[in-house]
Amino acid sequence: MIFNSNIFLLFFSVVILLYWLVRNHQGHRDWLILIASFIFYGTWDWRFLCLLIITGWVDFFCAYKISTSQESTSKKRWFLLSILSNLGTLGFFKYAGFFLESAFHLLETLGIHLTRPVLAILLPAGISFYTFQALSYTLDVYRGHIKVETNPVKYFAFLTFFPQLVAGPIERASFLLPQFHETRCINESMVLRGVWFILWGFFLKVVIADYFAPLVDMVFNVNHLGGSVNILATLAFGGQIYGDFAGYSLIAIGLANTMGFELSRNFSHPYLASNIQDFWRCWHQTLSAWFRDYLYIPLGGDRLGSFRTFLNICLTFLLAGLWHGANWTFLLWGLCHGLALGCYRIWRTSRISSSIRIPHLVGWGMTMLIVSFGWLFFRAPSVSHAWAMIQAVKHLPAPSWSTDYAIAVSFGLLAVWVYDVFNRRFPWEKVIVWPWSMRVFVKSILLVLIIARWGKEPPSFIYFQF
Repeated sequence: MIFNSNIFLLFFSVVILLYWLVRNHQGHRDWLILIASFIFYGTWDWRFLCLLIITGWVDFFCAYKISTSQESTSKKRWFLLSILSNLGTLGFFKYAGFFLESAFHLLETLGIHLTRPVLAILLPAGISFYTFQALSYTLDVYRGHIKVETNPVKYFAFLTFFPQLVAGPIERASFLLPQFHETRCINESMVLRGVWFILWGFFLKVVIADYFAPLVDMVFNVNHLGGSVNILATLAFGGQIYGDFAGYSLIAIGLANTMGFELSRNFSHPYLASNIQDFWRCWHQTLSAWFRDYLYIPLGGDRLGSFRTFLNICLTFLLAGLWHGANWTFLLWGLCHGLALGCYRIWRTSRISSSIRIPHLVGWGMTMLIVSFGWLFFRAPSVSHAWAMIQAVKHLPAPSWSTDYAIAVSFGLLAVWVYDVFNRRFPWEKVIVWPWSMRVFVKSILLVLIIARWGKEPPSFIYFQF
């Protein structure tokens, strides 16, 4: 069940109606959220729902034992059990085939030929997202940052909250879980803001991302096209993945708002960033914060000298790349951003940077060049395919239809850039207090564009595969 489908619109209409009918019973609302979340996730595969419930119970029990244990050794054992449960499950379903294939490939390179076993492991939808959300809960209980949750209904409602279950934002228990204990009074301002988020989210997904999708697939699914077309396709993918992922996040935030919940912001006009550090402060913010707080800082952060800081950044982004997918392309994407951010940190702390000021436009251009180069590896099906596309850039002549392709891509990228400028100029807090006539006018335009692009077989969201 995906947001941009008729079945989800019907599903959510029923859920929100029941949610309002039981508005005087907080406990009933928690049960409704839990059941709705189970149905939402179970529509993909009920076996994976069972897996989610089992691992959730392990974390719930381990966190309880951590909070009640008196000895630090006992706390550590339960903490490690939770870590092994989560990372073991994630590792088996997402990385077993990748590491096994890589091992056999290495052995063949060394002249050792063995019969390869056939692994057909289905990847549970959103496993990377809900695993990190579950891990943050156990980690924060172990560190003493939050109190353990003793109500299993509220805990599982937090863990499986359907608006953000499959593709984030990745919520911390310290932020989202307390909201299940508060009286959720849904006021007009929250509903209006939620509607804005939902409409803009659908606009980004249905109008922008799905517009780019066939253009991107047409190039990345074949080889031996001209270099200029490869460049355009890479730029187009940058627009597609932004519209797709930011659109999902906005819809999730909007759905949660209409139910009285606040979710973390996940994007903040990243394509206006003038350096790579600002880009990562604005792109997939909840994942960036997760890796910063639970990996980069524990590794030592920037406290152990420049060289160690550089290594910590590279290692963090390598693991962030691996988090995205079991493919060497994602590791190269992570390494690309890690090296870029590490070099930027060295530059920023050097004496030269205080005397040489890089113009904003130059910084923006360099940042977009790095980001776009990374997107090439992120989208390519293999390293060899990505390398072939890079090699083709040496031969810029392209197919005869490249002019029309360039116009189509440029039009889409302009729409993405205008959206980012609008988003920075008019934060949501300002938009919802516009005169009602202006709000109705803008909403009507968005709605017409969304309906015009709505399809009977809607494409899924890119990040569902992670």
